[in-house]
Amino acid sequence: MVITLSGITGVGKSYFKKQIQEKLGIPAQTIVTTREKRAGEIEGIDKKFVSNEEFENMKEKNEIIVTFEMLGYKYGYPRIQMESEENSVVELHYPIIYQLKREVKNTFSIYMIPKDVKIAKQKLKERNLPENIEKDRLKEIEEHIKNFNSNTDLRNQFDYIFYNDYTEKSVDELIEVIKNKCIERVVI
Repeated sequence: MVITLSGITGVGKSYFKKQIQEKLGIPAQTIVTTREKRAGEIEGIDKKFVSNEEFENMKEKNEIIVTFEMLGYKYGYPRIQMESEENSVVELHYPIIYQLKREVKNTFSIYMIPKDVKIAKQKLKERNLPENIEKDRLKEIEEHIKNFNSNTDLRNQFDYIFYNDYTEKSVDELIEVIKNKCIERVVI
């Protein structure tokens, strides 16, 4: 099953993805992108960073699916990972949920909402992005929240709505939800 984590910038998608990996042993998928690698990101772990030409070549060979553009960069998910029978976790840009649900059948989609948007905005500012990108991402947060709140069809695409209060209790809650929904339990 593919576990998807969606939500605004700064809600904790990357953090929760790592928690799911560590606490449940569920591997993370590696999205392919033409975006520049940020400080601290590891090639092949955080993302697979490719040129535009490499991206288009992978797309033509049908090696990546559920592709999209965001802030001038291209993104896509490796077909082999998305179609695997094994559990995995991946971050998903929220408007892509429609395409994902059409192309990948075995999913558990989680939409993450911050209990306090100010914390999410602060988390974004801590990334020390270039000023113009930070400004665009802050604007995107407001648009994203408005769109999600007003679009019932979009909300209904997600299997679970999770409220992050940025505490360990939130981590435990999400881990428990995933255990109950996605991990087969063997009864002896």
